[in-house]
Amino acid sequence: MGATAAMVGFGCDTGDLPGGVERAAIRHLIDTIGVIVAGLGQGVAATLAPLQPEGDLPLPGHPGTRAAADHAYLCGTAAHGLELDDGYREGSVHPGVAVVPALLSATLMQRVSGRDVLHALAVGYESVCALSAALHPALRDRGFHPTSTVGPMGSAMAVARVLGLDPAQTEAALGFAASEAGGLFAFLGGGGEVKRLHGGLAARGGLMAARLAASGISAPYGILERPSGYAQAFGGIAPGEFSLTFPPDRPWRMTDCYIKPHACCRHLQPALEALIALRATHDLHPDEVTAIEVETYSIAAAHADTGWGDMATAQLSFQYVLAQGLWKGRAALADFDDTARAEPFAGALLPRLTIRASDAMDALYPDQRPARVTVMACGERYSEFALEASGSPQIPVSDQAIGDKFLGLTAPVVGDDRARDWLDQLWDIATANDAGRVMVGAV
Repeated sequence: MGATAAMVGFGCDTGDLPGGVERAAIRHLIDTIGVIVAGLGQGVAATLAPLQPEGDLPLPGHPGTRAAADHAYLCGTAAHGLELDDGYREGSVHPGVAVVPALLSATLMQRVSGRDVLHALAVGYESVCALSAALHPALRDRGFHPTSTVGPMGSAMAVARVLGLDPAQTEAALGFAASEAGGLFAFLGGGGEVKRLHGGLAARGGLMAARLAASGISAPYGILERPSGYAQAFGGIAPGEFSLTFPPDRPWRMTDCYIKPHACCRHLQPALEALIALRATHDLHPDEVTAIEVETYSIAAAHADTGWGDMATAQLSFQYVLAQGLWKGRAALADFDDTARAEPFAGALLPRLTIRASDAMDALYPDQRPARVTVMACGERYSEFALEASGSPQIPVSDQAIGDKFLGLTAPVVGDDRARDWLDQLWDIATANDAGRVMVGAV
């Protein structure tokens, strides 16, 4: 069986969703909707919103409506707009920002049960995770951003599922989504705000791919493995040599996705947490620190030269994020606004900071996301090693923490009482007859 047929067969399978996977889908749905609500009111999404005409689909937690494609684009941009979105380490990808907004838009267009939405969500996540992991790191090394390159394929699979597309139509949806795929990693060198749009592009691309397939327009078959197809274009893999395996032939990948506790790039978070731990354990004062050395893997170390001229770029900047950890013991959303970026901390740390990749760390990635932080202070040398950051399956966040994050992001927008009621509805979405109303906060 070819890779495309394997993905289509998995997506169209009518078997029940395992209970643990359904619970993971609820957790990631709540996490992503919270970030969308907060993201709609600020940054790139707030700039994008006035450029779009009104439509017929309501926005979650905010007034106004948008047409389907614009709705997915705006919500996907908002989801990727705060660096608080979930991800999958083995593929260096953010599945939620692609899958959830596309699924939200599709579910608002027709009545869909909560259990069907959760199954579609899991299919979308699994598709993104499988494809990104199979192409990592070749796709990233070729300059592509996995979220916007793989995201349209997963969101197309999720929407195809809720639209009830048959296998031939689902394969066509992948054919369309492959032509929507793209997005470059050039933002590491500056201009980081463009990265926010990549979530929106992935959500809109997958939504429209499934809708085009449903309309009967033709698209290439076998798109993943065919000549001039997806794997050859984005991974340099020879035609016919690309393969994928899905559940039940292997464990679900969705349960290995992480949820972010810090408002910055995930590659930086193990080192950030190691530094925060050293700061607390040894009662370090920033002025006493003479040097900080970070040893990590190459993809993380590539963030060493990223500046902090705007919020989006600062959230990708190794030196800026570590400065927040050293001076404040955190990297919260407020630590990246205009006022925080004008503080002298990152500039003061820069001459004392060394970040390097090593073969030993590269050998551990992507099975782990390692970092060793060594701090010199008051004539002493302190070191902390982190294999992963919190929010990963190895160091999971609780349901309570996910709920608290949701309330912290949504209550300032909709009020405390409505946020709590909305959260309760989302935890029970599996029993909903109209999941779209629950997802948008209209219940």
